[in-house]
Amino acid sequence: MSDNYITITTSREVSEPIELKNKVIEFLQSKEYVERELSDCVLNMKNKGYRPGKNHVSAIGYDEDLLSLNVCGLEFKTQREVMNAGAFTAMTKMECPNCNKNRFEGITPQDFFTDNCTKEQLELFHSVFPQFDSWTNGYEAKLKCPHCLTESKIENYKTDNSISFSNFGLTFWNWSDLTNEFIEELKTVIRTDIIRINGHI
Repeated sequence: MSDNYITITTSREVSEPIELKNKVIEFLQSKEYVERELSDCVLNMKNKGYRPGKNHVSAIGYDEDLLSLNVCGLEFKTQREVMNAGAFTAMTKMECPNCNKNRFEGITPQDFFTDNCTKEQLELFHSVFPQFDSWTNGYEAKLKCPHCLTESKIENYKTDNSISFSNFGLTFWNWSDLTNEFIEELKTVIRTDIIRINGHI
């Protein structure tokens, strides 16, 4: 059985991710969306998370037996990373900031997962990940556009919101959904643009 998740992440890095984390935790606990104590409820051996609270149904929009799941909780991320880079979801759009053409033009997720890509097309995917690692570790990361051959910083590429270059994120493990109202509440607390990413592993 696979585990599903919803990640809410800022669209860019924030200046004080730990401070923002504490602010969001206080809000979520005051509304009883999550419990106050940390527990082993997320799919991360290094981190603990917060299990759904008494009022979690208001966040997902309908009653579902989430509490019976072993992996079901909220995990915070406060370090620089390319959010969702390791997901089983092929990227479909990275538009060059110079020519606005898509690095993966003509390649569908179905092509990627059914081995229907050429060697050259696969290299367009594989060459991205070392640059993701460089960016995560604080180094300059650039990609050369296969169309105009211009090198640009990787964070300046426009994506399809399947990834995010950020240092702040909330991952809701096995929460079945999040209502638009709940996401708007989060946006009010976070006070910057946010991105919703759905995925599974």
